[in-house]
Amino acid sequence: MTDYLTEQEQIQQLKDWIKQYGMTILTGILVALMITSGWRYWQGYRTKVLSHASVIYDEMLTLRAQNNTDGASVQAKKLISHYPRTPYASMAALMLAREAILKKNNDEAIDQLNWALDHSKDYSLREIIRIRLARVLITENKPDAALSTLKKVDDKSFLGLVDEVRGDAYIAQNDKKAARQSYQLALSEIPNAQINRPILQMKYDNLT
Repeated sequence: MTDYLTEQEQIQQLKDWIKQYGMTILTGILVALMITSGWRYWQGYRTKVLSHASVIYDEMLTLRAQNNTDGASVQAKKLISHYPRTPYASMAALMLAREAILKKNNDEAIDQLNWALDHSKDYSLREIIRIRLARVLITENKPDAALSTLKKVDDKSFLGLVDEVRGDAYIAQNDKKAARQSYQLALSEIPNAQINRPILQMKYDNLT
């Protein structure tokens, strides 16, 4: 018996191997192709959605710059309803919240800010939304809700502003000691050159 396989035996071994493992390999190749194809489709779809949303967002900003608030609101609502998973939708909700505050409609502003907070994936933007929402809640005499809103901090670079607004909420609760501590923390976190620091310093000094 020779140590080497004949050509016929090699062919038979290859046939047996294909018979045993061929379907598994074929299935793996098909799955890989499906995943690659699906990813490319998703990337293309995502790019298309972002492109469409970007056009509407630009139209919204243009209308707003022209003081056409009604037209800008229409475009903002279109972004929220048709493109809710894009960052443009969260920015549109922020604009609607601002317009609502100017019209003294704080309930509408709170709804828009909550929507933006629920849908935004950007940590810095989420922090801006929380701070604005907390301020509106304080205006509505809801300091407990404001403090609850500020419990989570996604972006530590906003800690100074967060602590300042916490201090405002404690003032609304008539808790001057907690307010003073929050303002003191904020002063240690906000740079001297920052534009809101003098007002913050005044808040703190009024409690000493």
